[in-house]
Amino acid sequence: MRNYQALEPLGFLSDSDIRKIRGVLTLHESDRMNEPVWGYCTLQNQSIALQYIDHKSATSLFQKGDESSAPFRFPCNHESIAKYFEKLLDKLNMDMSQYTVDYLEIFNASDKPLGLAFIIHQFDKDAKNTLRLLVDQIQSIAAQKKLSQTILDMELSFKTSLKERDHQIALLEQNLQNLKSKNSLLERQMQYQKNHDSATNMLNRQGLENALEASFNSRAIIDGNAYLSVIFIQITNGERIQARIGCDGFDTLLSLLEQKISKNTPHIHYYARISTTELALTTIVPSFDEHFLPNLCRQLSEVARQGMFYRDQEVHLHVFMGVANSYHTDNSTDLINNAFHAAVSCKESGATVSTFTQADQDEQKEFNQLEHYLLQAVRNDDLILYFQPKIDLKNDKWIGAEVLLRWKHPVLGDISNEALIHMAEQNGLIVEVGYFVLRSAIDKASEWIEIAPDFTLSVNVSAKQICSARFADRVLEILENNELPSTNLELELTESCLVSNFEVAYQNIVRLKGHGVRFALDDFGTGYASFSYLRKLPFDCIKIDKEFLSNILHNAQDKAILRSIINIAKKLNKQVVVEGVETSEQHRFVATESCDVAQGYYYAKPMPRDIFEAHLEKQYPPPKQFIIR
Repeated sequence: MRNYQALEPLGFLSDSDIRKIRGVLTLHESDRMNEPVWGYCTLQNQSIALQYIDHKSATSLFQKGDESSAPFRFPCNHESIAKYFEKLLDKLNMDMSQYTVDYLEIFNASDKPLGLAFIIHQFDKDAKNTLRLLVDQIQSIAAQKKLSQTILDMELSFKTSLKERDHQIALLEQNLQNLKSKNSLLERQMQYQKNHDSATNMLNRQGLENALEASFNSRAIIDGNAYLSVIFIQITNGERIQARIGCDGFDTLLSLLEQKISKNTPHIHYYARISTTELALTTIVPSFDEHFLPNLCRQLSEVARQGMFYRDQEVHLHVFMGVANSYHTDNSTDLINNAFHAAVSCKESGATVSTFTQADQDEQKEFNQLEHYLLQAVRNDDLILYFQPKIDLKNDKWIGAEVLLRWKHPVLGDISNEALIHMAEQNGLIVEVGYFVLRSAIDKASEWIEIAPDFTLSVNVSAKQICSARFADRVLEILENNELPSTNLELELTESCLVSNFEVAYQNIVRLKGHGVRFALDDFGTGYASFSYLRKLPFDCIKIDKEFLSNILHNAQDKAILRSIINIAKKLNKQVVVEGVETSEQHRFVATESCDVAQGYYYAKPMPRDIFEAHLEKQYPPPKQFIIR
C-alpha cells in the first residue's frame, strides 16, 4: 500500500475546497463496479469519517436506513487505516488480490493529520495519475489559500502600518504643537526678562523706555490734556544698606517699597529699576492741575522716609528725587535722562526734590554739544598741551614743567584746563583725555631731557586712571616706547583720586615708585586727610594750594598755616612746591621760608610747546652738535 503525502502543509479544507476536490474526482467516476472507487476522509473529533465520491458505488453499498450507511469512523493511524480499507474492500466484494488502495494523508503546519484522499483501483497507472492530479490540485488550493492569506496578512500589515503611521503623525503633530507652545512660552519669558528686572519684577530701563513710548501715544497726551512725568529716585545710602543686609535683602526692600508706594499713591503707572540703587516711576499729570505733581512727590518722600523692616532690622532709605516732564521732550530716553540729571542736582543743592527746567534743558543741550566737540577733538588730536615752568628757588632755573590742557575751538573759543577736565569727567572721556595728555607730554619730555637731563615733567592724573588696575602697565609702556627714564616723570594726584579705590591706587603708586616715577600730592592742605596720605603713601613732594598763598600778606592765620605745612613737609623729607605765585612779595615769602620749587604767573604763564622749548634752550644752551628733533 503506497503512502502519498502533500509536499506543502495544508490548513483545514473549507466546503469550497471540498467541492473543488470533488469536482476533480467526479471526472473519473465509472459505471462499472470494477472501476476505481474514489473518496475522501476528514478528521472529525479524533476520528476519520469516510465520504464517497463514487455515488453509484456508495448507493449500492450503503442503503438508506441501514446502520452501516453512516460514515465509518476509526482512529487516525496507519494500522487503523489498513484495517479500515480491508473492511471496505470486503464490503465492496472486491478481491484484495486484484485491487490496491493508494491514499494521500493531509497534514497542517503542525503535522496534525487533517484527513485522507484515497483511490481503490486495479493495477493501472491512470488511477495513480489521477491521485497525483489530486495532489497537485490540493497543493494548488493550498498555494491559493497561502497567497490569499499572504495578501490578507499584507493588507492587514499595511492597514496596521498605515494606522501606526497615522498614529506617529498624530504624535508628531502633538509634539510639534507642544514644542510650539513651549517655544511661545519661552519667547514670552525672554521678552519679559528683556524688559524686567529679574530680582524685583519691576521694569528695567529698556522696559521703561518701551512703556513711555506707548504712553506718548495716549489720547490725553496727544490732545494736550495731560503730560507724562518721570520721577527718578536715587537711594543715596543704598550701597551701605546692601552691604549690611545683602543683595537679596536689598531687592526685597525695593519690592516692599514698591508695594508701599502703590498702596499710598495710586497714581503711579509704571515702576522701573534703572540700576541697583535707582528707581524710576511714571505718572500722567493733568495739564491744569498744578498741585498734582508736588503733592505726589511729597507723598513719595513721606513713604520713602518711613522705616522698613527686613528680618527684624529696621532700615531707613535716604532718597533724592528728580522730576522731568514730557513737554520738554517726546523722546523716552531723553525724558529719563532729564529726570536723572534733576536727581543729581539734588545732591549739589541739598534739596529732596528737583524738577528739570527749560534752563536745565538748554544747559544740557550745550553740554551735549560740548561733549560732541570734545570727543571729536580727542579723536582728531585737536587738543593742545601748554607747559608752565617750575622754578628752582635756589637758582631761579627751570627744572621742570606742569602739563596743562588747552582747546581752541573755532566756535567756542579758548577752553581752559579746568573746564576741559570737568567736561571730560562728566561725559566719561577723562581716561581717554588723560592718556592723550600722558602720551603727548612724555613724547616731548623725551626730547627735552637732551637739553636738561634732570628735567621733570609733571602730569595730572585722574581718579579713574590711578584706580585702574592696568594704569601702571600703561604708564611704563608709554615710557618705554618714548625712551624716557622713569625718574623724569612726576604724576600729580589729589586726595579725591585716592578716596574711590585706595587699594588699587596704592598698588599702582608703589609699583611705579619702584621704577623711579615721582609722585606729588596736589592741592595739599585743602582736604581732610592730607597728612594721613603723606604717612600712608610714598609721595616725593607736596604742592601747596594757591589759596594759602593768596592771603599771606593780609592774613596772619594763613601765613601761620602755610609755615606749619612747610615745616612739617621738611621734617618728612618731602619736597615743597608752591603754586600760584603771582607777585614779588609772594616770591620773597616762599623763598625765605625755604620752599624748594615754585610756579605761577610771576615766573611764567603756561605756554605752547615751541615757546617753552625756546626758553628752555636759553637756560640750557645745547652743545654745538645738538639738533632738536
